[in-house]
Amino acid sequence: MNNLFILVRAELAEALKEYKFIWLTLFFSTLGVTQPLINKYMDVILNHIGDTAGIVIDPNRQVPNATDVFLSTISGQFNQIGLIILIISFMGLIATDRNSGMQDFILTRPVSLYSYLYSKLIGHWLISMFSISVGVLVSYLYTVYLFGTFSFLKLLGFLVLYSLWILYLISLVILISTFVKNQILIAILTITFAFFWIFTKNFSHALSQIVPAKILTLAEHQLLDLHELNYVSVFICLMLTVLNISWAGAKFNKF
Repeated sequence: MNNLFILVRAELAEALKEYKFIWLTLFFSTLGVTQPLINKYMDVILNHIGDTAGIVIDPNRQVPNATDVFLSTISGQFNQIGLIILIISFMGLIATDRNSGMQDFILTRPVSLYSYLYSKLIGHWLISMFSISVGVLVSYLYTVYLFGTFSFLKLLGFLVLYSLWILYLISLVILISTFVKNQILIAILTITFAFFWIFTKNFSHALSQIVPAKILTLAEHQLLDLHELNYVSVFICLMLTVLNISWAGAKFNKF
């Protein structure tokens, strides 16, 4: 356990040196304010860009409520652009150590393989959730200011479940990194799998019950008055995360 703590601390220190906390936080904060501003000031934006012939905005259209705007921020910004940039940001979490020789240096010390892998998982999860949480909070404040309030407790419930999806994605990067050495290919494969799971949960109700992306639906439902918490989906997401790390460890042991 002490080795795990030391390795996680090293991951966080490395992220600080690379300014990852800063630029990821700024990125997600920017995403967080974009959708509320677009929803609020679309009329003004269209009037200033010019050449809007054929574009008609219904003056009697219903003003979206705060929850709808926030959900559109998550589904349209965080789960698309944000997901891609996040995966790119940690596509080298195993490959960089392998190429620099740091992986061999660590694993020849009295450090277990799974301490090394779980330190990668936990460290990058903490980095990701810090940046995402700040971005979500900024989006919440802008949305409340422009469109009205909604429960902050619901927001916390959303964040807890959303963090499980991020945990799964990082475990997926770790697993793919044990099979693939090229960082760009690691990112492409992870993004492909992530969007495949998201597509599957929306396409097939039967399959959606057993795919890790189902946790996204549960997270979004915390913001609505559905009060749905499917513990099976939570268990599946966590189980697949652990299986990814176990598979990665088994692959390492073959070398």
